[in-house]
Amino acid sequence: MYTNVTDPIRGTSEPDRYWTSTNLGEACPEVMSPMCWSIWEQSAELGWLYSMYAFGVLPKKKVLVSPDVNDRGLSCFFGRQALNVDAIKEIMSALPGVDADDFERDLMGSVRPDAPRFETTYARVPVLMFKAPYALLRTGSRLRSLHDEMYDHWKSAVYSQAGSDCEPIEDLVKAREGFQRIFSVHCVWRFIFQGAQSAVVQAAGKAGDAALADQLLSGVGDVNETKMADDLWRLGQGDLTEGEFLATWGYHGPNEGNPYTSVWRENPAPIRALAAAYAQRAERPAERAARAQAVGAEAERRLLAATPWTQRPMTRWLLRRMRNIIRTLQVGKAAYLMAIDTARAAARTFGAQQVERGVLGQVDDVFFFTIEECQELAAGRLPNPREIVDVRRATRADYKAMVLPVAFRGMPKPIEADDRNDGVAVTELAGAASGGGIVEGRARVVVDPDQEVDLDAGDVLVCRFTDPSWAPLMALADALVIDIGGSASHGAVVARELGIPFVIGTESGTRVIQDGDRIRVDGPANLVSVLASANRPEAASA
Repeated sequence: MYTNVTDPIRGTSEPDRYWTSTNLGEACPEVMSPMCWSIWEQSAELGWLYSMYAFGVLPKKKVLVSPDVNDRGLSCFFGRQALNVDAIKEIMSALPGVDADDFERDLMGSVRPDAPRFETTYARVPVLMFKAPYALLRTGSRLRSLHDEMYDHWKSAVYSQAGSDCEPIEDLVKAREGFQRIFSVHCVWRFIFQGAQSAVVQAAGKAGDAALADQLLSGVGDVNETKMADDLWRLGQGDLTEGEFLATWGYHGPNEGNPYTSVWRENPAPIRALAAAYAQRAERPAERAARAQAVGAEAERRLLAATPWTQRPMTRWLLRRMRNIIRTLQVGKAAYLMAIDTARAAARTFGAQQVERGVLGQVDDVFFFTIEECQELAAGRLPNPREIVDVRRATRADYKAMVLPVAFRGMPKPIEADDRNDGVAVTELAGAASGGGIVEGRARVVVDPDQEVDLDAGDVLVCRFTDPSWAPLMALADALVIDIGGSASHGAVVARELGIPFVIGTESGTRVIQDGDRIRVDGPANLVSVLASANRPEAASA
């Protein structure tokens, strides 16, 4: 009966392709629906290719989606996005002075011993010399302009529900186009961030103190997520109304990069719970950020003191430029999240229209179709839509039950429940990136951003990933342990900004650590230790 229903989110791969969900796992968390993937698929692929074109690495004619998924920079497996590591490294090898292995190291924390080598090519150096300076100088202002434009549209059309004069399906298509435009520019800035971060790390290494790098990237100031957390503190203290908060930050919410979710403007319950928690805290996030800025300033002083005086002006310029890059990176992320929320609102409006016409049974059924299928649905040309929804809803539920490895070759093999810890009680974990100081405290394991959790002073937040909606919860924690991410991930940026010790990229922290365990997070040593198990009273008393 359902044999002809396709599965847009299963994915396919040749056996030797090396993939990772790091970074993309936090950009679009949870298991995507077919509509989510149809919004991300072309936009993300064209976005990263556009960034290479913007720097002059690729000619414009190569900014297109390959018909062969094995040649693309990203794909989808069982509803999760993943990067094609070697495909990206091969293209990045055309950047003079950039070692493609640095990209893998930043993502994964190390480079595979058998990773293919891509020698730097110089064929496009003349084009790069012309285009790269323009990208470096103009992209930041362009991204901020797109953010302001997107915010004005989001506040009037989505938050205020003014709507438009177009048919809902037309609004949905336009929303995807808006996301693609913003995400493409954001990708350019993301690579600028990657390069600037590597330069800071190298400067610290040359000064003889590699550990300085994490502190140099701390306390940037005026970062979106810190401002959001501080506004939530103000809400909890009665200095801000819920309406004022949502009018600024309402496009955020659990799993916000996935359109098939409900954000705070639709469901403010999580905000009310967090505001109640902040009402009990005397210290505001802005004060934590100020302490982190002092750490960053001291690290800069130490770096400059260890740098030859002839190189100090350039080093000082690099650090100031890096701070602006980090701020603008978060602005770009906010812009594309507003674009996604615009698509979310348009999809639900279209879904309501189809329910009214008797085509669908409920509004959110619409997320089980691609946008192209929605166009067919609007035209009355899509047969058996309710059967398609039934099959794909059940398939997505199966995928949600799977635990996939962070990195894999070919098609990923779900990690079986019996194999997740190999029957061994793991007491230490390392990550792909870490920083901050050393904290011991109670682990609070949060695997579902919708779950209610009370973080007390001294608690350590342990989670699979973070996106901007996690920032208020992160600001309540004394340390962070995150399964997915690296030195350039959202979790690392926010942790450094708030001065929170962190270990990111553990892959299995949420499976190894149990809620209530007493753990130590050692940022300098990149180590998480389970000191006492919540399920073993004898250990807890040790």
